[in-house]
Amino acid sequence: MKKFFIMFLVFFSSIVNVSALNINSEHAVMYNLNENTIVYEKNKDGITSIASLTKIMTTLVAIEQISDINENIVLNNIMFEGLYEADAAVIGLTGGQVLTYEDLLYGTFISSGADATRALTISIAGTEANFVKMMNEKAKELGLTNTKFTNATGLDQGVQTSTVDEVAKLLKVALENELFKTIFESKSYSLSDGSMTIYSTLQNTAIRYGLNIKNIIGAKTGYTDDAGFCLASIAYDEVNDIRYLLVTTKAPITFDYAYHLEDAINVYDYYFDNYKYYNLVDEGEELININTQYSNLKNISFKSNKDIKYYFDNTFDKEKVSLEYNGLDTLNPFMKKGKVVGTVDVMYNGEWIDTVSIIITEKISFSIVQFIKSNIIVIALVLFLVTIVTEKSHKHRA
Repeated sequence: MKKFFIMFLVFFSSIVNVSALNINSEHAVMYNLNENTIVYEKNKDGITSIASLTKIMTTLVAIEQISDINENIVLNNIMFEGLYEADAAVIGLTGGQVLTYEDLLYGTFISSGADATRALTISIAGTEANFVKMMNEKAKELGLTNTKFTNATGLDQGVQTSTVDEVAKLLKVALENELFKTIFESKSYSLSDGSMTIYSTLQNTAIRYGLNIKNIIGAKTGYTDDAGFCLASIAYDEVNDIRYLLVTTKAPITFDYAYHLEDAINVYDYYFDNYKYYNLVDEGEELININTQYSNLKNISFKSNKDIKYYFDNTFDKEKVSLEYNGLDTLNPFMKKGKVVGTVDVMYNGEWIDTVSIIITEKISFSIVQFIKSNIIVIALVLFLVTIVTEKSHKHRA
């Protein structure tokens, strides 16, 4: 329940404070990857075509099926049938060309070549249809219940849909694969046969429209009539050490401007400028001071062994931080080292953020003097009673 509160608070505060963001894309979702929480969304669960964002799944499944990325593949014209008629984006591969799986992976992803995608999928599975079955099995495995693939290229053929949130979840999984991550972040690649150097569609788009994408470290673009212009990207806020993942679809279809890229830049800039991690508690800061019994130490101070950070916008107010202790009020030397004596709840504006256990880390020294002082009345009474009993015993014997 406590974890729910913090996720809800972060999400809610983000939505409230970005109301001024008026992006062009119809669907959007952004994650703070540091803690895997959604910080911005717009129709994130609405069904949408995803165009070449499809190739995130295509590339991941292909990588998982390939045992040797340096294996040579002889291309043939059958692999490219129908692509030119469908007006698919291609990089210009030809029948008889000999390339490696690595070439086809890069051609599929960074330059979004449908010819490279066809060659890749047919070489792995025999037919594109067989490969698409693998893609749908992977979607089921990942719990992407609204994601359905009918082809590996992302063309508007059949019922091929997803949601931006499911694409984001897929991309997070894919980025756990080191080869995928390398391809995702690449800006260019030279084919092994020396025939051409291909470039990232993100870089080409940014250069064409004079847009600054210095904070975007990797991306996949997409476009079809159904999907509009799409973008799945990762950006890094170096100043605050925060990574974000943003997926958008259905930006306006126009070749006069890159609205999908403008959306990403605007959303990232807003969060870079207005959100960061604030220290609610500093490492070494006192959390609680607890009194002791039977020790020369009057009390023991317990300090935080870490910074407790909180992701929030620039309205953050340190005065709203509070600590709530739940545990023993008094400690004594008979308690063992390592004993948990309580917890401190770290709160912001009345909402729970984190809990720190209060643990005895050192042996509490015992003082006989303090023991006697604390129990002087009881000890005196016992001695008095012992004296009386002793005297009566002596009289009885006499």
